[in-house]
Amino acid sequence: MGNLGRRDFLKGAAALAASGVALGRTEAAERAASAEALRGEQVTFTLPDLDPAHDGLRVAQLTDLHVGTLTPVERIRAAIDAANAFEPDLVVLTGDYVAHDKAGIGLMREQLGGLTAPTVAVLGNHDHWVNPAGAAAALEKHGYAVLQNENTTLTLRGEPFTVLGVDDLVTKNAEPAKAMKGARPGSRIVLAHAPKTADILRLFGKPALVLTGHTHGCQVNIPGLSWFVMNAIVREPYIRGTYQVGKVQLYVNRGVGNSAPKLRVNSPPEVTLAVLRSAAA
Repeated sequence: MGNLGRRDFLKGAAALAASGVALGRTEAAERAASAEALRGEQVTFTLPDLDPAHDGLRVAQLTDLHVGTLTPVERIRAAIDAANAFEPDLVVLTGDYVAHDKAGIGLMREQLGGLTAPTVAVLGNHDHWVNPAGAAAALEKHGYAVLQNENTTLTLRGEPFTVLGVDDLVTKNAEPAKAMKGARPGSRIVLAHAPKTADILRLFGKPALVLTGHTHGCQVNIPGLSWFVMNAIVREPYIRGTYQVGKVQLYVNRGVGNSAPKLRVNSPPEVTLAVLRSAAA
């Protein structure tokens, strides 16, 4: 896992300015300050069925943005700038765009636009609790595809690439078998909000890469105590980073936003670049 650091994130705002996007000095300064709080994580996954044409494919992941009073809009916009700065082939969004308030749907329309690569999303538990149809519509208004237990195939680097979207497990909307129905073999990734979706997918006995969020990486991470609470009380064994779950490669992103407390401790907000490598290449 590589820390891409402050310079890579600031490159996003610089690229926008260079392309003629007008950013006032105050707004640019706020974005730069927020970018310093973000951390870029680069992870590499080798997939046995990846088409050699997709060797090196770049997938940017954003999750748990939680628009509203708990998450500064400057951080959200800096995260979107950073995802664009990765120059990804694909952007994936893995749920929890709102926090607790239906006003978040309007904020999604205001704050979550601007991703420049093809973008595919799934919903999270907060989205289902607040207004799932409204959250999906807000994402689609920005041109982002929303998958709810279904799959879609895009053409990336001239060859088909399949994205499977498993709906939220926490709210009992996950139907992995339905999401896989009709999915073409070869290059593919799975999107889900809850990491424990990997426990279901491992039962299929096939290799898969699953990108998730949900945990905020223990948003308030007190060494020893927080991990004990997550494992023993919340029953969430997958907290942050990479895991091997049977034949399933699982990645848990710490997310961008805040949920209950308005602060993060030892769990900085994250924008991820997943680089896919072909075992055959």
